[in-house]
Amino acid sequence: MLIAEYIWVDGGSPTSRVRSKTRVFKDAVSSFPDWSFDGSSTGQAEGDSSDCVLSPVRVICDPIRGGSHKLVLCQVMNVDGTPHSSNTRVGLEALIRGNSDLGAWGGFEQEYTLFEGSKPLGFPSERRFPPAQGPYYCGVGADEVSGRDLVEEHMMNCLDAGIPITGVNAEVMPGQWEFQVGGPDYCILESSDYVWLARWLLYRVGEDFDLSATLDPKPVPGDWNGAGMHVNFSTVQTRAEGGLEVIERILKEMSCRIKEHLDSYGDGYEIRLTGKHETCRYDEFMWGVSDRTASVRIPLQTQSDGCGYFEDRRPNANADPYMVSEQLMISTLKSLGK
Repeated sequence: MLIAEYIWVDGGSPTSRVRSKTRVFKDAVSSFPDWSFDGSSTGQAEGDSSDCVLSPVRVICDPIRGGSHKLVLCQVMNVDGTPHSSNTRVGLEALIRGNSDLGAWGGFEQEYTLFEGSKPLGFPSERRFPPAQGPYYCGVGADEVSGRDLVEEHMMNCLDAGIPITGVNAEVMPGQWEFQVGGPDYCILESSDYVWLARWLLYRVGEDFDLSATLDPKPVPGDWNGAGMHVNFSTVQTRAEGGLEVIERILKEMSCRIKEHLDSYGDGYEIRLTGKHETCRYDEFMWGVSDRTASVRIPLQTQSDGCGYFEDRRPNANADPYMVSEQLMISTLKSLGK
């Protein structure tokens, strides 16, 4: 017997959610078949024509059930075999396949905030606030961090599943954390798949702790950091000698496409990208070396080596990694005259 958890991205608007359902196979399978679901319950179909199709794109081990059981990431298709309108993966995949020589690598820094009921974990009850930001980032101790048990469990489950999670850390606000996925040697399409799988595991592990994880870009109003999903991006040319000049050409193209990028960077970016709390204003575009107040940060090592990667700091925590990656690909290709 083999149990497969089919996972997909729904048609939620303005922010998509991850969904899943379980399929039991009597025997082991060499490849996972397509499977239908009720799209009228996920914002992806009308009730009088509700069937949509889950088409597997990536299979990993299921660390929750263990054994030979699997997590099956799927893209959503129409019954006639065409991509569903909510399927944002297909556009990125086409760009990657059509430009394989670009060698686009990507790594994501996914921030999130843990909630216990209606309040962020670590916030006092009775509508009071904890001490101001300062000691919480990468903090240690029960007075500075909350939720480490869940964070550690999530990290170990990702590693057991084969998700390339490269680190975790407490973030600037109490109850706020980050995990990093992908990076060098990982195609940005592959890394985007792993972000969705890691998100699913985060929510699933949270069930066991009776805690929920939100990707709200500004979970607490006022003088508190928002939550982003920074993306580190490079290509064969940016990693080669003289790559810094290539990066600057890409950034100049991005500066001409502010709206196109932001439209794909998650709902509510204007309440997070205010020019405060380590952000640049959403209607501006700046880049700088080791500058976390810029739209795009050029790492000190990239500056020193004259090549490497850059970090787009604008995507929200609730952004769709496929859409973020697609915009980076488009700007890069345009900078090359393609």
